[in-house]
Amino acid sequence: MVSTRTLDLLRKQLVEVRESNALLIEDGSIDAQTLAAQLRALGPPPSDGQEEPAEVAERRKELTNALAEANAPIREAREIVNLANVLIREIDRQIRAKKLDSLLSRNPSPLFPSTWSQGGEEIEQFWQRLNRDLQGELARPSVSKELDKTVPLSLGLIFFGILFLLFLRHPIHRILLNRSLKQEPGVRAVVLAVVYNLSFLVLPTIGAIALLLVIPLLDIYPNAIRIALTAAPVVAFVMVVANWLGHTLFAPEQTRWRLLDLEEREAKLGLRLCQGLGVFMMLEIILETLRLDNAFGEAAVSVMSVPLIAMAAVMQWALAGILRNKGVGATPTPGDRVEVEEDGETEEASVKPQDSGFLFFLSLLMKASAVLALTVTLAGYVALARAATIPMIMTVAQLGLGFMLYHLVQTLVKAATNRDDAAPAPILVTIALVLALAAIFAPLIALTWGARATDIVDAWGLLINGVQFGDIRLSLDSLIVLVVVFSLGVFITRWLKNVLRRSVLPQTRMDVGAQTAVVTGTGYVGLTLAALIAVSTAGLNLSSLAVVAGALSVGIGFGLQTIVSNFVSGIILLIERPIKEGDWIEVSGQSGYVRKISVRSTRIETFDRHDVIIPNSDLISGTVKNMTLSSRSGRLILPVGVAYGSDLEKVRTILVDAARAHSGVTRYPVPVVLFMGLGDSSLNFELRCFLKNVENVLSIKSDLYLTVYNELGKAGIEIPFPQRDVHFKDIDRLVAALEKRS
Repeated sequence: MVSTRTLDLLRKQLVEVRESNALLIEDGSIDAQTLAAQLRALGPPPSDGQEEPAEVAERRKELTNALAEANAPIREAREIVNLANVLIREIDRQIRAKKLDSLLSRNPSPLFPSTWSQGGEEIEQFWQRLNRDLQGELARPSVSKELDKTVPLSLGLIFFGILFLLFLRHPIHRILLNRSLKQEPGVRAVVLAVVYNLSFLVLPTIGAIALLLVIPLLDIYPNAIRIALTAAPVVAFVMVVANWLGHTLFAPEQTRWRLLDLEEREAKLGLRLCQGLGVFMMLEIILETLRLDNAFGEAAVSVMSVPLIAMAAVMQWALAGILRNKGVGATPTPGDRVEVEEDGETEEASVKPQDSGFLFFLSLLMKASAVLALTVTLAGYVALARAATIPMIMTVAQLGLGFMLYHLVQTLVKAATNRDDAAPAPILVTIALVLALAAIFAPLIALTWGARATDIVDAWGLLINGVQFGDIRLSLDSLIVLVVVFSLGVFITRWLKNVLRRSVLPQTRMDVGAQTAVVTGTGYVGLTLAALIAVSTAGLNLSSLAVVAGALSVGIGFGLQTIVSNFVSGIILLIERPIKEGDWIEVSGQSGYVRKISVRSTRIETFDRHDVIIPNSDLISGTVKNMTLSSRSGRLILPVGVAYGSDLEKVRTILVDAARAHSGVTRYPVPVVLFMGLGDSSLNFELRCFLKNVENVLSIKSDLYLTVYNELGKAGIEIPFPQRDVHFKDIDRLVAALEKRS
């Protein structure tokens, strides 16, 4: 059978052939382009029933034949590209089939006692072979002499490495921690926190390097473990990174820079789980190296995989529980200030926003991976269990690294721009950061779950070359140009609106409503131009969509006719301006001030401070009463009733003087008093006057009533109230009947 390596080499050669011919097709032929230009210069070929001059027909035939010969290499290149694509797809299918067969290969199940006995024998044979080879190495005279020279240095490196890892690095961590905590918030504090965090990466690396230097010094290793020792640097790297990620994400004893809002007990448990998963990865790497060297049989691999997978499953489940509790538990609102205790001191910190939904989903995946791995291991599918466990652990590590970089960049931006910790970072920085991290970690996660480098390259080629939809080709560069140009247009539009609103329009004689209409119209025109220019610059041909858009517009028109009506009405309101912001209007039974006129609706604030949204079509098609359209002046009618027998001339004088004395009443037109009629209980008058500002009608009405009431009282003029006379018939007979009963 053909090996996977051979198929990969063959695929690589086919890709090179395909790319070279694709470049030939893209570049085309200069001769073919020249001949095509000459052929177009002859004009379109004659239609049926028409003839062209013989010289032109002969020239057209000559150019057509020459063009076919010039395009022959391009046609051949297209055939080669199509053939290469077919072969590449077949090779990919075979490679995936081989990987699937390897993944579903079954070892002896550890549920059977015979597997344990056979696996124990294989492990015992390995140790016997290892001990025999080691004794043979030590028996060599040259090795004994060499050991006399290297053992003291090796023991010194081992002693230093262990002492540094267990004791010496902790005081350095503590010094860096105290300095970072004492620093005031700012860029310097962030830098010190980063240095403290990197100490968990650098200091353990120093101790690990000291231990790794012992391996080449001794050089007495049997052949059985010589290949496994080549993986020692990878093992050390995995342990150091696992310890660093645990301190980065959970940060025990340092709540100020802890990325996850956890209690101290949960933070310490999370650190221990990260370190434990690092130990699992270390043992898995060693076991896989020995298995590839044929040190163990399938039974031994099954027996040794059971405790390792079980350990990883338990730790994954526990870590998922911490993330799930963090995702669904009752936590303070992001941005709230809470008191935390750190090193015996209480300080105030802000609650960091958490992606609870994502953490909850990730915890479910981790638990599912743990259950699946343990189940298939007991069934003997060790390769499938490793494929379910190791990629999940590496994915969590990669997401943790991305989470750390995301918060680090945001913290640096906030510190550089003097923003509060609870304040969000600039939205453009956040979007750019998320896109950059997605572009970096998405391929890494895909490779972790079994994707090949060729798959990533093909996906990247698809993004660059784009996907064809009819006459429209969507590619990464065209989308980037589209987004960049449109964003630039939006930025320029907003800048122009701010310039108009703050600098240009305030210097004109336009009122506030007209200025708002100009700014709003500028925004709509700017966004429309930005979209058109962006589509044109990106090279998107939308002409093929015209027919589809025309067909859809009919159906959409019926469904969206109300929205379209409101939109058109909004444009009319901005142009004709029958109402403007700040006007006091009455429409559809609602009365209040116009606060905002948008394209679809208008927001009115009532006198009760309630916001009412009125569709623009109601303002155009309905009846609108605008009290402040042409001026702020308005008429007030104040009804007053006095008792019969009152001095009418005196009443008239009091009412007129009260109106003239108020500062909110205009001098012209002059206030007038009208005698409206004889009421049931009163003589009815009306005081009619014009106000300087009709918006003050309620307060002026109250003032006038107070003044009129006081002046009428001083003048002895009574303000009557309704009275009724009740007459009882046969009252004498009713009284006599009551006396008899008593």
